[in-house]
Amino acid sequence: MRRADEHDAARISDAVNIPLHELWDRLDDIPAGDVWVHCAGGYRASVAASMLDAAGRRLVAIDDSFDNAEQVGLHLVGPQA
Repeated sequence: MRRADEHDAARISDAVNIPLHELWDRLDDIPAGDVWVHCAGGYRASVAASMLDAAGRRLVAIDDSFDNAEQVGLHLVGPQA
């Protein structure tokens, strides 16, 4: 749910980045299984989580700060990773 510039700077390995305003139209782009939702500060992640829940997707975690991703053991890639 991150902006393109945020995603390009650093991202979780194998993440599928779908901007919030595109989420309804791109639900089929989200791989099957559990979904982790995150953004830089938490607002977009909480809105996306609500939308995904309404669409019947199973949410595992909503990280309210992308800065915590590496601290919990998620592999980051990108120029700033």
